[in-house]
Amino acid sequence: MRENLTMIRALALKELREIAGFAVLATLSYMSIVAGMVGMQPFARLLRKQSRGVPFVDTEILQLFTIVAIAFTLALGFRQAAWEATQGTYQYLLHRPLRRSAVFLTKLGVGVILFIVCTAVPLLLYAWWAAMRGTHASPFEWGMTESAWRFCFGMPLVYLGAFLSGLRPSRWYGTRLLPLVSAGALAALLLFFPTVMLVRWPSSIFIPAVIVTYGLLIAAICNVAETRDF
Repeated sequence: MRENLTMIRALALKELREIAGFAVLATLSYMSIVAGMVGMQPFARLLRKQSRGVPFVDTEILQLFTIVAIAFTLALGFRQAAWEATQGTYQYLLHRPLRRSAVFLTKLGVGVILFIVCTAVPLLLYAWWAAMRGTHASPFEWGMTESAWRFCFGMPLVYLGAFLSGLRPSRWYGTRLLPLVSAGALAALLLFFPTVMLVRWPSSIFIPAVIVTYGLLIAAICNVAETRDF
């Protein structure tokens, strides 16, 4: 047991080292957006931000975060799945005395947690700024941040779809990218469809839908990992 924990820790540190660059770039991009939203120059000028909307009610910040998040999730997913195959490192990783599922669950855990942390910290800083007195003329309640946290925990669906697409041994790109397209469509349905239609999925629908989709994608990844001939 102790040896397994040591190997899992070593694998997690390896993953962190390899994807740290993506995390730094994404965090800097997020922080630049937050700086522009609070009116800091030259970031506000780059965003062409002329006036401050109501924090978190104005959906501009989530629209800008979505651009960064899509690039971040795609980079993480394909880097952790497809890149290992091109470099031939799967043969080394999967011949360690660990179950294949443990190896891939560790990789997924690192990717999901890293995305959530890198996305949540800038959102939390923006919320902290919005909650301070004298920073803007609009009312603010922490309940207004709900859509931001839904975004934070819903976008990893795209990451899982990218990981599964990068892992699947299919020569036709249409078939190989099907998990990514499906996960992206569901994430859009859960996160952005309510905004377009001026409605909101209740938590009784949103939370189970996200959890079930997480489970299905992770189960599919573990199944491919167990059955694929590396």
